Amino acid sequence: MMIRSFAAFILFIWFFPLFADNNQNCDKKNICSSIETENDETSVYLQAKNLIPGTHITIYTAIEGSNIETEPQSPISFVLTDSDKKKVLTFKKRENTEAPVSVAVLAVAYYGDLSAKHDETYVYTLPYEGKSWISIGYNSGEEHKGGGAYSLDFVLPEGTSLLAARDGIVVETEDKFTEGRRDPKLIDKANRIVIEHSDGTVAIYGHLKSKGVLVKPGDKVVAGQKIGLSGNTGFSTGPHLHFEVYKPEENRKKKSFATLFKTESEEKEYLSEENAYWTPDGKTPPGFPITNLAEFCISNSIPDPDKPSSCPDKLQAKRKIYLSIPIYKSGPYTFKGEFISLKTKKVSFTFQEKIPSGINFEAWEIQPVLSAGKYKIKFYLEEKEIGERSLQILP
Repeated sequence: MMIRSFAAFILFIWFFPLFADNNQNCDKKNICSSIETENDETSVYLQAKNLIPGTHITIYTAIEGSNIETEPQSPISFVLTDSDKKKVLTFKKRENTEAPVSVAVLAVAYYGDLSAKHDETYVYTLPYEGKSWISIGYNSGEEHKGGGAYSLDFVLPEGTSLLAARDGIVVETEDKFTEGRRDPKLIDKANRIVIEHSDGTVAIYGHLKSKGVLVKPGDKVVAGQKIGLSGNTGFSTGPHLHFEVYKPEENRKKKSFATLFKTESEEKEYLSEENAYWTPDGKTPPGFPITNLAEFCISNSIPDPDKPSSCPDKLQAKRKIYLSIPIYKSGPYTFKGEFISLKTKKVSFTFQEKIPSGINFEAWEIQPVLSAGKYKIKFYLEEKEIGERSLQILP
């Protein structure tokens, strides 16, 4: 479950004498603000000293102080596109009022372009290797609301390779954090990679493992390139990847975007909660894409979805049988198995159950009703045969 969407921001408030001269204040990322007076005009300057060429940073700027008026009117957001110092507004005391003793500059900076227009036709690469479930989808959970409504949480074992979903430039990384749990103290302590795209939007990859960042700010990446390793850092309920594409907006807000991906279906599609997705591999196993018959398990032992199971083709008579299957697409579905005796050529036993929605693994207990002998089992999903398996019941 993703608990928090990451907006990379810097917050600083400074107080200056009204007619300060070249008093520049910078935060640890070298985003700076100053108030300077020249020819009786007092102005506010912003500078992103470490801004990476080809990227943008949007800075919400507010001037606070009594008897002050600004041009343009504050608060207002500005976009910086280079590392040069930029005059963004001027201010003066209101007429017939006392001169203010001090003013405050409030600046909140977001990676990305305020005027960005997301390319809705772009088809993203899945941001991981292998297969993953979406535990929290769009407009869901506690934090996939508001500005982060179009965020996705992919369930991934720690150490899974993460891939760039789109070409871009790395603008920020963090990989020093080691803890992960549902604790408000960890709300801003998740390792991450932030990448700006050519349209000015920004992608966030969050909750990476400690030392799991394999790129650095300024690196140009291409879709499908390995950029990091998944983890469970920050305010989190378990190992997963938080993925989000957003643009800054006025008033210290952001707007996230639904993103198209190319999946195992070989089609471009929007991803949804409680479904699994993987990159196209040209394979369509029996039961595709709902399940994979090759991963069915029939055993005398109680199955554990988190541990490998022994799935022999010979079982003991007079013992319970356990049938387990992976589920990749959310149901409900009707599942049926016909146990056909090879001796009589007749159905000896029929098993039928409903697979509910919202699960990625299902297991059933089957009573010991089969006599010793050899059987063929035919499997059906929604009345469609998806394949068969052989089974021998030993005396």
